[in-house]
Amino acid sequence: MAKNEKALQILLEKFKNREIDKYYTATVYGILPKKQARLEAYLFKDSKKSLVYISDIPKKGYEKIITSYKVISEDKKNNTSILDIKLETGRTHQIRAHLSHIGFPIIGDGKYGINEINKRFHQKYQMLCSYKLKFNFRNDSEILEYLNEKEFSIKKFLN
Repeated sequence: MAKNEKALQILLEKFKNREIDKYYTATVYGILPKKQARLEAYLFKDSKKSLVYISDIPKKGYEKIITSYKVISEDKKNNTSILDIKLETGRTHQIRAHLSHIGFPIIGDGKYGINEINKRFHQKYQMLCSYKLKFNFRNDSEILEYLNEKEFSIKKFLN
């Protein structure tokens, strides 16, 4: 992720302090009732099982998560939606588990999705793609200051 140890330390600190915005696209099963939302919940990471659990209420050992989405397109015939997602917090499996928790699993997700749906769409891999990073440094970023206010993205394949 970085060319040297110093740059890595700075980047890890910037991610931790939420000074780097992360954007994703995902294809989910279902038509979401809200075309845009900011979802808040709580996540517990079970490292032994390599799973996370989501709760709508705070619980001991759970950390707050925030996932925002906007519906880009819907396919009512196939009952799918393509979402533009912004992570406000970045926890392990957050997007996958959060969307599944609200009833809209990512197609192809073998861990938090629905196997029958994955088979129906012939998807073995999750339809989730990171497409943009945006640097919004609020504190000194030393050798990485040149990145401040820049964004890097892959060409979007969506209209």
